[in-house]
Amino acid sequence: AFFLINVQGQAQEREYIVTKSKDTIYGSVTRGTKIFNPSEVKLKFKDDAGNESVIDPAVVKTIRSLNGVDGDSFISTIHDQWFVKRIVDGRIKVYQFMDVALLFISKDDSEITSAEFGGFSPRSKGHAQIKELIIDRPEISMEFDTMKGSEKNIFYIINKYNEAEKILTTVN
Repeated sequence: AFFLINVQGQAQEREYIVTKSKDTIYGSVTRGTKIFNPSEVKLKFKDDAGNESVIDPAVVKTIRSLNGVDGDSFISTIHDQWFVKRIVDGRIKVYQFMDVALLFISKDDSEITSAEFGGFSPRSKGHAQIKELIIDRPEISMEFDTMKGSEKNIFYIINKYNEAEKILTTVN
């Protein structure tokens, strides 16, 4: 009996895309590169009927991938042109370009914007950007004031903020 229950729980996890018109289409997602520009990622989708197509970032809002190169992941689009993989989930989300190590951020599912931390960004810019996002949690904001705006510290404080929000949501 346990085996059957376990299989049923796994069977509910499926890959899908959600279009900007809020349609959900189930199928499978594969990742490839463009022939004339191998550094540019393209995603293909095969629906349950067997129809295959290249996913257009201008049409898709979210992609749920389970078994692809990116593993168990959520992929979004920005500026209707590029795919970004969510690497931190919660009230504050952090995304990374799928083909280069550039980071993006959003809070409360707002528009995904460029992150001013990581890579070649000055630490002061990263610190200022994150400070605006966590200002509604004074204890976390004050702790962040004692830290440098390094990528490591920023991920730490975002995860701490998201955990505090989960606890607050559970209590209320």
